[in-house]
Amino acid sequence: MCFTLGVSSRLHQMKQVIFTLLVGIISCAIASAGDFATEMLDATFKLFHVNSTGTCVLVRREPPDQSLYVVTAAHVLECTKGDTAIVVLRERRADGSYQRRDHTVAIRRDGKPLWVRHAKEDTAVLRLAEPPPVPVSALPWAAVADEAQLVAAGLHICSPLFVLTYPQRFEANSAGFAVARQGIIASHPFLPVQRHHTYFADFTTFAGDSGGPAFVAGTDGHPLLVGIVLAQSRHDERVTTEYEERILHHPLGLGTVLHAQFVRDTIEQAAKQNDMPSK
Repeated sequence: MCFTLGVSSRLHQMKQVIFTLLVGIISCAIASAGDFATEMLDATFKLFHVNSTGTCVLVRREPPDQSLYVVTAAHVLECTKGDTAIVVLRERRADGSYQRRDHTVAIRRDGKPLWVRHAKEDTAVLRLAEPPPVPVSALPWAAVADEAQLVAAGLHICSPLFVLTYPQRFEANSAGFAVARQGIIASHPFLPVQRHHTYFADFTTFAGDSGGPAFVAGTDGHPLLVGIVLAQSRHDERVTTEYEERILHHPLGLGTVLHAQFVRDTIEQAAKQNDMPSK
């Protein structure tokens, strides 16, 4: 009798230990997921002008390069008229809240672009000439995925991914944070990158999403940028009646995403241009 009670007691203790371990594992997983998303969010900003609004990501290369590079879709900058645009920064207060800080950056000089555009793809990189007025986070160079990292992450059709954007200029709050959404890789084959420069992702896209990061959790638990949002897909239907003719646009719930490899290439190009002696 005593033996039976002892075993029961030990079993109860073991169950408590196992339960505690499971809770700890689940808590760590949730914390890790929250951490990688927050890291990407901290490096994502709204880039806007009265004529054009998009999303951008700040990236920093390895030392000794201390520059900050603004990554976005090329058409966002090309559609922005004038010599300046505004990057919506956030300043952290002592109580943990954030204050919006609109920061004007130069995008043209004497009518000529200051950004570097990829030769074939719709992505552009602007090197910031001056440090931002408030501390900002930037995505490390290692987080911009090349093909080897995509293979290591095991990404393929139906793999989940996340996006951070400003759909229709919409902001998550008064501090100017981006809105998070989730989708899946919707087209096959996903690789190789040089044969398939873009891919579809299953999420509804809007104006303002362009340049936004598509990302996953990397093998190191930190964010891995797997592309930037370029465009939406829709079906256009022409409706003709006896007295009216119009076109209906039906969103397909698919976004076109450019592989991050071309972002890497454009950042490298911008860095080399900065290293060239001025004439």
